[in-house]
Amino acid sequence: MVRLLSALYSLAIRTRNGLYDLGILRTYHTPPVVISVGNIEVGGTGKTPFTIALAGKLKENGHHVAILTRGYKGKMAGPLLVHTNSRVEDVGDEALLMARTAGVPVIKSPDRVKGAVFAHNELGARIVIMDDGFQHRRIYRDLDIVLVARDVHTDAPLPLGLLREPASSLKRAHLIVRTKGSTGTGLTAELAAQRLVDSRGTTYELETLRDKAVLAICGIASPRPFFSTLEDLGAKVETLSFPDHHRYSDRDISKIQDRAANKDLIVTTEKDLVRLRPEALDERWRALQVEMIVPEMNTIVEEIETVVKNRRVSRQG
Repeated sequence: MVRLLSALYSLAIRTRNGLYDLGILRTYHTPPVVISVGNIEVGGTGKTPFTIALAGKLKENGHHVAILTRGYKGKMAGPLLVHTNSRVEDVGDEALLMARTAGVPVIKSPDRVKGAVFAHNELGARIVIMDDGFQHRRIYRDLDIVLVARDVHTDAPLPLGLLREPASSLKRAHLIVRTKGSTGTGLTAELAAQRLVDSRGTTYELETLRDKAVLAICGIASPRPFFSTLEDLGAKVETLSFPDHHRYSDRDISKIQDRAANKDLIVTTEKDLVRLRPEALDERWRALQVEMIVPEMNTIVEEIETVVKNRRVSRQG
């Protein structure tokens, strides 16, 4: 039965993609250059930190950039500008995290076409980076960047495997970036721990983890790399996992505090930290700040700048 469901799911995805390829389903062009950062896998490939790193580099090079995200699990429809003090219930955890760390405007809009137009008309964005955009084919994208964290060619579509699309969909990608040690051709990127931070924004060196008894808690798609990183940094780790994008209740906090009774620190991810009420946390709570290291970032930025230049030339013509 699972194989049948996977085959039907794959057929539906291929049919939808075919309708877009043939122009039967319409793709909408928007004023800004649209760069999509996405994947074909369920689970974390590093899209959000990659998007933050790319936005920062483009801003550093003098471009007017905005990030566009659907704001998963945020109840407000948008398009709207996400503020650093927005409520996670309204905009979603990833949107709020990017608003607090990316240094560029972040737009929440499940309708990506409206969101890109909003970013251009209201904020003057000339480049929009669309977080988790590979499957959103309704909006035309000038460049598709796809992150790959496993051998997708040996995996199967949902529900048999962990693929949101068949591996053959990678032919639509302009650039493939391999993360988390994934092998194969293409560019590479790697998440690197930088520091710890508490709910007030105070930062701490990673060395403070060494030989500490730590309760590591998270609600993310792939928790194992997070736990392993803490262990590699010398912490004595006990783990506690919740579902991806989990909204922490008072009962959850009580459970965590009980489990951490004899621990020196409680460490979580930045994405989890924005879902936690600061007033519910004691002084032992920390989040691990990470950064996406992209050795070929200049190559990616040069590709985008070529797209921007060509777009300007075509408009002048």
